[in-house]
Amino acid sequence: MSKQEKYVSPEDIYDLQFPSDPQISPDGKKVIFVKKWIHKKEQKYYSNLYSVDTVRGTVVQFTRGEQKDIKPRWNRNGKQLLFIRSTQNKSELLSFYGGLGEPMPLISLEDGDIQDLAFSPDDKWVAVLIQKYDVSGEDRKKEPLKRDIDRLFYRLDGEGFRQKRAVQLFIVKSRGGRLIPITDVPRDVTDFAWNHDGTGIYYVTNDHEDPDRHMDEESIFFYSLKEKRHVRIEKPAGPIGWVQADPEGKYLYFAGHFKPGHSWGAVNSEIQQLHLETGEIHSLTASLDRTTDMVTLGDITPSFVKQKALFQTSEDLLFTVSSEGANPLFKFNILSGEITPLLDGPECVVSFSMSRDGKNIAVHLAQMERPDEIWLLELNSEKHFRRITFLNDEYMSSISCNVPEEYHIPSDNAVIQSWVLKPPGFNSKKKYPLLLQIHGGPRAQYGYTWFHEMQVFAAAGFVVLYTNPQGSQGYGHAFADAITGKWAEPAMNDLMAAVDYILELGFVDPEQCFVTGGSYGGYMTNWVISHTNRFKGAVTQRSICDLSSFFGTSDTGWDLEADFHDVPWKNPELYKKWSPITYADQIDTPLCIIHSENDLRCPVEQAEQLFVRLKYDKKPVRLVLFPEESHGLSRGGRPDRRVERLKLMLEEFRVKS
Repeated sequence: MSKQEKYVSPEDIYDLQFPSDPQISPDGKKVIFVKKWIHKKEQKYYSNLYSVDTVRGTVVQFTRGEQKDIKPRWNRNGKQLLFIRSTQNKSELLSFYGGLGEPMPLISLEDGDIQDLAFSPDDKWVAVLIQKYDVSGEDRKKEPLKRDIDRLFYRLDGEGFRQKRAVQLFIVKSRGGRLIPITDVPRDVTDFAWNHDGTGIYYVTNDHEDPDRHMDEESIFFYSLKEKRHVRIEKPAGPIGWVQADPEGKYLYFAGHFKPGHSWGAVNSEIQQLHLETGEIHSLTASLDRTTDMVTLGDITPSFVKQKALFQTSEDLLFTVSSEGANPLFKFNILSGEITPLLDGPECVVSFSMSRDGKNIAVHLAQMERPDEIWLLELNSEKHFRRITFLNDEYMSSISCNVPEEYHIPSDNAVIQSWVLKPPGFNSKKKYPLLLQIHGGPRAQYGYTWFHEMQVFAAAGFVVLYTNPQGSQGYGHAFADAITGKWAEPAMNDLMAAVDYILELGFVDPEQCFVTGGSYGGYMTNWVISHTNRFKGAVTQRSICDLSSFFGTSDTGWDLEADFHDVPWKNPELYKKWSPITYADQIDTPLCIIHSENDLRCPVEQAEQLFVRLKYDKKPVRLVLFPEESHGLSRGGRPDRRVERLKLMLEEFRVKS
């Protein structure tokens, strides 16, 4: 490495900028976006609002302070901007008028969290989602005398024991006033949308008599402000991602499907058009065979972002899907049924918003070439797509790194999309160690994002291979459904086929291959090393080793019944067959187990079981636990712990390579 070259390191997380949620003004002249940042001394994440002029390109910091400012939203005439501010002690809905002065509180809560908001079509009202606490103030920090549990779904990863009340829908006048409750339902309101003329609101909740056993059977209701009456919108059972009303009041649109009880993520979420008079439902996106959920994974790019379809005109609906590592932006014409790509390059549209005339679209874009930025799509006489923020350019100009190369690798009955990230200064005549990265989900996808973790390992001299084996989303229902009832296959064959293919290219040392993965990727790491000794070392993260105990200890473990069509006490052999710990006696690969102590999705007992079994058998194993952290350590954990995790993995692989 020359003196001028600097490679990506774990500590670079502090130097990166994280823009998101761009909201373009109605006239298209300004974009307000959220920028998350890390307070290194406090080891905390904060976020502020920034404004970028779409013509001049000037960026101005809109809010300041050590808090979390999120979800900026314009009213229709662009004279009022609302956003949510969260501090340690309260949650507020703040308002700017005309972009001048200090924001004024519209709502201020010390006993709850404001989660979402939307102006009514006439700008007179604001609908908000609020989750109230069972206790308020300092009492929230105290442990209760006891926990009296009568629900199956009594914990949630990242939250803990569910001591909060259900999320409810409220309205408040946009100029301030009393907070008026709209719903009083036993389970969360998960999404909502004003109707076309602001006389009512559609909302989504699970009103099943046994909701914890039917978590993917949600209902849509309409609340009339004039009649003060709730009406159920009839539809088949199934999950709902979001709802949206059309500008004419003729249809209701929502994302979802009608196959509840199937394995999570295997069935595509499609955009459904519901005729409000006849009740007829028609899927607009079935022909694409792609899910409308944003399931592209990253550690800089946010995953699982809920992006509603938006009306560009009364006839054209814009939406995104997850497809082959990308998240393209499409236009659906309601009259012709034609679907047209607007942005379909090798990139990910994470979220977007439109000017009132639909000709300017602000986009949060992820790419492999650089960390995320905000872009502007201009649809005037011709299409023009340009970047309007340059937040990470200074960082990128200071480091040397490569862009991953794409491969399409044949495997059993499938072609596996894969990427190889080579070290800086790569020399094809040399032999490099290989690191196979396996993603979680399992129905998610690696894709076109700048992945800090991958760059760290490439900078350390590894050829990094990451793939989307069968079971991943982004390639159609059959591809995602391929592992239902048999989690490890055909994914295992696909992963090994990808490794074999890269070895044949000649620049990888076959004696220096390593493997890692998290969540389902940790499950597959455990499976891989219990079925082959070809890897010199492995790191399994937030993993699963015993499906039977996972069923009862994970916050949503009982959902395995949808995947395996049975429960462990009725079919113990099935759960034993697909549990990596069953084959622990075959594990000889040196293993490091990384787990978070507060992981409720893949509980720490999974790590402890595997560690004790291997340690008792005198196998080479190490257990590293991160206190306080939940399942999402690698993406949103305390920054110093994210850094330490990467250093730990580098240490493990370097020692053995």
